[in-house]
Amino acid sequence: MMQYLKEEIKKYSRLSYQRGLVGAAGGNISMRYEDAFLITAGGISLRDITENEILLVDQNGKILEGKQGLKPSKETIMHLKVYKARENVDSIIHVHSPYATGYSIKKHSIPIITASAKMKLIEVPVVPYANPGTVELAENVEKNVKNCPDYIKAVLLECHGIIAFDKGLGNCFDVAELVEDTAKIAFISENIK
Repeated sequence: MMQYLKEEIKKYSRLSYQRGLVGAAGGNISMRYEDAFLITAGGISLRDITENEILLVDQNGKILEGKQGLKPSKETIMHLKVYKARENVDSIIHVHSPYATGYSIKKHSIPIITASAKMKLIEVPVVPYANPGTVELAENVEKNVKNCPDYIKAVLLECHGIIAFDKGLGNCFDVAELVEDTAKIAFISENIK
């Protein structure tokens, strides 16, 4: 089972890069595994992630299993806080997609204007800014996710992209991709005279 989940993380890591949802060594992906969590290692592009660069961590972020010398993503604590806030979630994708990030920089929620977004996203709240990789950011996300209705599957991180969370990594990726697509369409629509 763990090998299958690692293959899923690798697949969606590469898809996130290929679809332009993230660049360079940004972004991170995780999944629940029994009472622990699999998460991409820090400092490695999602474009290049292999199964060996996916670490198993406990509920405190301590490495249980993984390649010597690797560290989990600096956003591990943020992932763990989302899992704590949403017991039914088993997959998380954090990416820096350009259009959604653009809205987050302006502290604007993404306009939900397409039929698909109205049915599947409904809204994408904005989480107040805190420095990446900090406990403050993780707590801001946890508070926001915990207080949102269950239909919310993604939030914008001010100046920092999105975090999508769902049951099943395929569903989670669809949410992340739909958030970016919706932001792109909204931007284009706003600029058509």
